[in-house]
Amino acid sequence: MNSKKLIRNLMATALSLAVLAGCGNKDTSTTSTSNEGSMVEGSGSQTSKNSDIVTKLDGETKIVFWHAMGGGQGEALEKLVKEFEEKNPNIKIDLQNQGNYGDLSQKLTATMQSPDDLPTITQAYGDWMVPFLEEDFVVDLKPYIENKEIGFDNYDDILEGLREETTKDGMITSLPFNKSTEVLWYNKTLFDELGLEVPKTFEELKEVSQKIYEKKKIPGVGFDALSNFYASYLKDKGLDMDSKLDVSGKESKEAINYYLDGIKDGYFRIAGTDQYMSGPFANEQVAAYIGSNAGEVYIKDGVGDKFDYEAAPYPAGQSVQQGTNIYMFNNASDEQKTAAYEFLKFLTSKDAQIEFGLATGYMPIRKSAIEDEKYTNSDSKIAKVLSEATKNLFSRKVEPGSQQAYNDTSSFLESVLSNKDTDVDKELETFKQTYESAYQQ
Repeated sequence: MNSKKLIRNLMATALSLAVLAGCGNKDTSTTSTSNEGSMVEGSGSQTSKNSDIVTKLDGETKIVFWHAMGGGQGEALEKLVKEFEEKNPNIKIDLQNQGNYGDLSQKLTATMQSPDDLPTITQAYGDWMVPFLEEDFVVDLKPYIENKEIGFDNYDDILEGLREETTKDGMITSLPFNKSTEVLWYNKTLFDELGLEVPKTFEELKEVSQKIYEKKKIPGVGFDALSNFYASYLKDKGLDMDSKLDVSGKESKEAINYYLDGIKDGYFRIAGTDQYMSGPFANEQVAAYIGSNAGEVYIKDGVGDKFDYEAAPYPAGQSVQQGTNIYMFNNASDEQKTAAYEFLKFLTSKDAQIEFGLATGYMPIRKSAIEDEKYTNSDSKIAKVLSEATKNLFSRKVEPGSQQAYNDTSSFLESVLSNKDTDVDKELETFKQTYESAYQQ
C-alpha cells in the first residue's frame, strides 16, 4: 500500500465525523471490538461454478458487524439479528456497537492501518468509505447479487435514488441501511385556519411563509439542516453541490438570499440554539419546517395534543436522501462474505424493512415495502406520504473532501443567516477558498 496515499486517506476520513440531521443517536456505549472468534468451523463449503463465491455454507460461520445504533434503533437492529439467526442457525452475527457515528468513523479510520482487524461488515456513510474504496478494502457486491445460486430478491425494488449512491464505476459498493429523506412537517390546524395550501415549490413555500407571518406574527418555515437546504436549492436549479461548484456564482447567491431575505422579513428562521426545528415547531414558534422523516417520534412527543400536524413531500422537484449503508470488507474469508451477504439480503428484505421502518422511523428502502398496507396503514404520518416523497431522491456526490465541504458550508450558512446585515457577495468570495480547499486535502 502507498504510505503517502494511506496517510492522506486517513486524514480525509478523520474529517468525516458529521452526523446528518435526524439520523444521530446519543448512545456512547461501546462493547468489545475484537474480531477474535470470527472463524469458519467445519469444511466442505460449496462455491459457484463460475466464481469463487461460496454458495453453500457447511458448519458455523461467525461475522462481525460494527454499527452505531443506540436506544430504540439498537433494539430494533438486535431484534432483526435474532430473527435472522433463528432462520439461519449456522450463521452467527457478532453485533458490536461502537458508540455514536463519530466514534464509529474514528474506529474505522484507525483500523485502516491494520486492515486485517476490520469487521466483516460495517454501517457507514458514503463519505467515510472513499479511502477504503481507493485502497480496495471494500467488497463489490454485484457478483453476489447477480449470482444465480444465491441471488437477490428484486434488486431494482430498492429505491433508485438509494441505488445510485451505492453504485460506483460498475461496482455495487454497499446496500442501503437506515435511510431518510426530508419532508415538510406542518401545523395542519393552523394551515386549515388560514386556508393555506401545502406548498410544492420553493416559491410557494416563501408565499405561504409570508402569509403565516402576516397573520400570526411567527415565522412560517425553518430548515433543520442548512447544508441540505443549500444542496436541495441548487439541485432544483440543476446544479450539484460538489467540487465543481462555484459557491460565488449566481445560483449560490440566490439560494442564500432566498433564506436570508426571509429571516430579515421575519417569515423564515433557523434552528439556532434550539439545534433542531422540532422543538420550536412543537412549541408553536414556527408553523412548519423542513426536516428528516426520521424525526417523527420527536414531533409526536413534543406536539402531544396541542394541534394536528401532518407531513408532506419536500416542496421541490427532488429531495436529498441521507443515512448510512452497509459495506463488506475484503479481509473476510469467502465463507464470511457469503454469510454476511445472506444477512444483508435479510436486512434489506421487504418484511425486515417494514419492521425496521415502523420501529425506528427510518424509511423502508424498497418501493414494495413503502407501498405495503402493513406500512401505509400504520399510525405513522410519514407512511402515508413516503411513496410520493421518495419518487425523486438525489444523493450528494461522494468524493474526497465532500464531507468536509458539507460541514464547512453548514457552519458558513449558520454564520451568514445569523446576521441580517450580512454582505452575501463579500462573504461568499471569502468562503470560496475554504470550500475549494476542502476538496484539495
